[in-house]
Amino acid sequence: MVHDKRNRAAIVILVAAVLAAYANAFTAAYQFDDFAAILANPSARSLAGWWASLPGIRPLLKLSYALTFEAGGGAAAIHATNIAVHGLNAILLWALWRRWLPRIAPSLATTDGAALLAALLFALHPAATEAVTYASGRSISLAATFMLAAVLADDVARAQPSPRVLAWTGPALFALALAVRETALVMPLVPLLRAWACGEPLRAMLRTLWPYALVLGAALLAALATPGYHVFFGVSIGTRPLAEQAMGQVLAHAYLATHPLLGFTNIDPDLRVPPAWSAALAASALMLAAAVAAMFAARRRLPWLAFAIGWYFLQLAPANSLLPRLDLANDRHLYLALAGPMLAFTCVAARIGERIAKYALVRVGAAALCAVLAVATSMRNDDYRSEAALWQATVRDSPRKARAWLNLGYAHRVDGDATRAAAAYRCALALEPTHAQATINLDLVSPGDAEPATCPAG
Repeated sequence: MVHDKRNRAAIVILVAAVLAAYANAFTAAYQFDDFAAILANPSARSLAGWWASLPGIRPLLKLSYALTFEAGGGAAAIHATNIAVHGLNAILLWALWRRWLPRIAPSLATTDGAALLAALLFALHPAATEAVTYASGRSISLAATFMLAAVLADDVARAQPSPRVLAWTGPALFALALAVRETALVMPLVPLLRAWACGEPLRAMLRTLWPYALVLGAALLAALATPGYHVFFGVSIGTRPLAEQAMGQVLAHAYLATHPLLGFTNIDPDLRVPPAWSAALAASALMLAAAVAAMFAARRRLPWLAFAIGWYFLQLAPANSLLPRLDLANDRHLYLALAGPMLAFTCVAARIGERIAKYALVRVGAAALCAVLAVATSMRNDDYRSEAALWQATVRDSPRKARAWLNLGYAHRVDGDATRAAAAYRCALALEPTHAQATINLDLVSPGDAEPATCPAG
């Protein structure tokens, strides 16, 4: 009875925390990719449009949007769904950490409390806002829901191997995750990572993953039969050569670890493929190598640290490794990877609390950190209140990126502010004088404009 009350209390705390941090996200405006991916996409606007688009890429994601519009919901309903998905992910992580912390951190005496804190830090971290408050970020957060549910179902099935339905629940949820976003393909490696971190035999674990291999094979065949994926991967592969991709991703991982992971969010970071190897790039590569080395070094004495680092890189691998993308990195790709560092931080805090035996002090510190993260998340959500507000924040952080100024100009133009729109377009052209779209847009709002650009120094 006491155990059930504690579980209910933990769920209430997680839900309340998400609602408090994201209270101002319900009224967020549509942004950037939302217009093409949702509002102007027939497959996301109605069930009839969705059905007509099949076979298509990410069908379950588009169905989730179509169902909202069919029910008469608008932007508020889209955001409410995203927030609910994020809250569910926090609960699923809490449930997973409760099961796994006794195995990956056997020396901890307070695993239930640590599981709750790790889930809270994930739920409240501002790096998650791009996958939650940004309507198009649902592809990341909803795929995470089915991935986490699949991992949890897989673990339950291993503990209770007799009911056959449990054995296929995980693979079924894995298939749903892939139908939301193809980057969910790493899900079967999560239990393998946990087994590796705990020093368990990997061959036995590998033999039990064959249902997931069947699902992955079926998904591959479906992708080959879907014309949209031919275009999707064709464009991706043609984006940049492998050597440039490698240099770009070293820079991308360094950015993710030193910016959004530390709370410095930006929807359009100014990241570019380096022209050649440099001292800064070498330092970034050394930082990544050190993290990987720490993962292997920690396996015997600190399996929770090995697992947390492995989780971080595993979740980032699909979008930030070999397959090129137009943008080197986006905050939203850190979404599920974020759970690894938050788990590691929690284990460190718990160990400190146990050593100094001042649990009240540690709890106060944890509560204060959660409050700081919640405020930071709420402040970031406020940037999504309008297009102009979001892009004003973006040019503040990416003052030398022409696309950010172009989007700010468009936002001002939609608001009917031709003066500010022209000023933003001038800044875009000052950075890229041959930018065709900025030239066209400036001529539309200010024909024959010859005013000098006045932009923040970058």
